Amino acid sequence: MSRQTKEYDELYSNIELIPDEAIKDTEDGQGFDVDWELVEEKYQKRHQHHSGHHQSGHSHKHHTGQSHRHSSQSKHSSDKGRNGKKSKVSEKKWSRKKKIFIGILIFFFILIIGLISTFFILRHLGKQTMLNYEDINITVPSGVDYEDDGRTVYYKGHTYRFNENIASVLFMGIDNRELKENATAGTAGQADALYLFTYNSQNGKIKVLNLNRDTMTDISRYDAAGTYYDTTTTQLCLAYAYGDGKTLSAENQVTAVERLLYNVPIHAYYAINLEAIQILNDDIGGVTLTPEYTFGSFVKGQQVTIKGDMAEEFVRHRDTSLLDDNLRRMACQRLYINSFANQIVPAIKKDLQVPIKLYQHSAKHTVTNIKAPVLTYLASSLATNYSGLNMTTVGGKYVDAPDDEAAQFKVKKKELFETVLDFYYTQIN
Repeated sequence: MSRQTKEYDELYSNIELIPDEAIKDTEDGQGFDVDWELVEEKYQKRHQHHSGHHQSGHSHKHHTGQSHRHSSQSKHSSDKGRNGKKSKVSEKKWSRKKKIFIGILIFFFILIIGLISTFFILRHLGKQTMLNYEDINITVPSGVDYEDDGRTVYYKGHTYRFNENIASVLFMGIDNRELKENATAGTAGQADALYLFTYNSQNGKIKVLNLNRDTMTDISRYDAAGTYYDTTTTQLCLAYAYGDGKTLSAENQVTAVERLLYNVPIHAYYAINLEAIQILNDDIGGVTLTPEYTFGSFVKGQQVTIKGDMAEEFVRHRDTSLLDDNLRRMACQRLYINSFANQIVPAIKKDLQVPIKLYQHSAKHTVTNIKAPVLTYLASSLATNYSGLNMTTVGGKYVDAPDDEAAQFKVKKKELFETVLDFYYTQIN
C-alpha cells in the first residue's frame, strides 16, 4: 500500500458505509453519510504534519552542513549566554565597587571642604576678635593734639592715624610653680616677664615690646573677695598678684599694661607658670642659641642647645645684689624668644596644628583667653607672613627707693609714647 493510500484511509476512517438494503433515496443521491467537519479537521492536522516532516527531511538531506553550522551556532549562543551571565555578574560587582569608591571620594571631599570651611570660619572669627576697635579712647599725653578719641594724633608736625589692622597679645611669665586658685589678694604671683606681641595683618610684620617688670605705673588692687579697693603706683608686675591667680589676675595685668600704653586695647593674653617653660622648650626639641653674657651654666659666645632645667635658668637668672640686673635678664629673654620663634615658625608652616599641640600640652600650666578661632587666625597668619621678630624696649632708669625693697624703673614717657605711635599708628603725612 502506498503512503498516500494509507493516509487517505486514515483520513476517511470516520466514513460509515451503509448496507444496500438500507440505502434510501437522498437529494444528493449519495448512499452514505459523512461527517465532513471531522474529515476537514483531520485533514488539516495531517497536512500540517506531512508538510513539517517533508521539510525536515529535505533539510536533513540537502543541508547537513548548514545543520551542523546551526548546531555550532546554537552551542556558541549557549556559551555566549553563559559568558553573558558572567559578564553581567562582573558588571554588577564592578558597579558595586564603583559605587563604594565614589562614596569614599565624596566622603573625603566633604570632609576636606568641612575642614577648610571650619578653618576659614575660625580664622574669620579670630580676626574679628583680635581687630575689634569699635570702642577706643586713647589717653593722649597732655600737650599733644588729637581728635576722634585719639584715633587721629598730631605729633611733631605729622598726622598719625590709628591702625585697626594691628592684633595684640600680652605674654606673661608668672613666678609660681602652679597658677593658684582663688588666691589671696597680693599673693597670686608676679609677672616676671612681660612681652607685648603685635601683628600687622596687612604686611605680616611682628613687633614685640619688652616691658620692664619693675616699671612704675598705676595698677588696680582687689581684696580677697575680688572687690576693687584702690589704684596705686607700684611695679607693673604686681598687677597679677591682685587677682584670683588665674583669669582675674591675668585681666588685671592686661589692664595695667593698657593703662601704661595710653589705653591702647589689648585683646588677648597668654600667661604661663614656671613648669610650662620646660614643657614648651622640650616640645620643640630644645632651643639653640649663643649667650651674650656669662652666668650660671652659660658662657658668653659658646653656642648651646637648651633643654630641661636649663631653659628656666636661662630666662630667670637674676643677681638681686645688682639693682639693674633685670636689664641683663630681659636681654637673655629676648634672645631666647627670638631663637624659639626661629625654630617654631618653620614648624608651623609645615603643620598648622603645632601651636594647638603646644597649647594643649601646656594647658594646665597656662591661663589665657585665646580660643580656637584666635589661635587659628594667629597660627595661619604667622605661617604665611612671618618675617622675623622686631623687638623693642623702652629706655628709662632704675631708682633705689629707700621706702621700697623692690627696684623701681622709671620709664621715659616721651619714648614710650613714640613707641606706641610706632606700634599702633600709621603716619599719613
